[in-house]
Amino acid sequence: MNKILKINIITGLVILFFFNSCVKEKFDQTPEYVTNLVANTTIKDLKSLYINSAVLIDTNIVIKGIVVSNDKYGNFYKELFIEDETGAVSIRLDNSYLYEHYPVGKLVYVKCEGLYLGTYNNVYQLGLGANVDRINDGLIEDYLDISAGGTPVVPKTISLADLTGSNADSLIGSFIKIENVQFVDTGLTYSVNTSSYTTRNIQDCSGNNVVLSTSKFADFKNDYLPKGNGTIKAVLSKFNNDYQLRINSADDVNFTGNRCTK
Repeated sequence: MNKILKINIITGLVILFFFNSCVKEKFDQTPEYVTNLVANTTIKDLKSLYINSAVLIDTNIVIKGIVVSNDKYGNFYKELFIEDETGAVSIRLDNSYLYEHYPVGKLVYVKCEGLYLGTYNNVYQLGLGANVDRINDGLIEDYLDISAGGTPVVPKTISLADLTGSNADSLIGSFIKIENVQFVDTGLTYSVNTSSYTTRNIQDCSGNNVVLSTSKFADFKNDYLPKGNGTIKAVLSKFNNDYQLRINSADDVNFTGNRCTK
């Protein structure tokens, strides 16, 4: 082979190897994103600022929390629940694909200054204006920041009897797990199209009850309720004086054991 041709081939292979190495390094080594925000207030202390009506946060308050809600499957809509070790809060956001940027387990920092804190059906919410409206999509990053930190969400294990206690309200918005429970009625679907939300009764073997609330837009709305007994994971909510469970997906319901009898 011509000596010059050999040199050109070797040079080309070296360049190709170098190019491939650079491409691999670029796509395989994604740098961690680190926010410069530091939380200076717990969610519990933030919620203590609310007294009877929505309040404007006019000081430099920063909270952080792990995302526990997932709007991918349609049971949550334009809201994000985050939780720290002291409690949870909902953030109203005008975006229908929050799971793409704020997946479950992601650590989120919230710059609360300029937002209003209010409640809706006993659920604490952050949003814009005295009506606690959704934060416009283009403004979300002005208030929310993500971090490379985060952890798989570990739900708080409680019993249905705990929902009758004086501390139950502190769990609203938190991701919880309840064991040894079952649907009261079987042969029904999670939701129906005749109302925005459908409630189904869940009970334990002692007769304690709670309702599961499912949106008519949930991907699993037409799935039939499992017939067995088992464990459910859900975000705890409250409507008027009644506690409710809201699941992220049907996978949060694992009722495969034998039903209990009274």
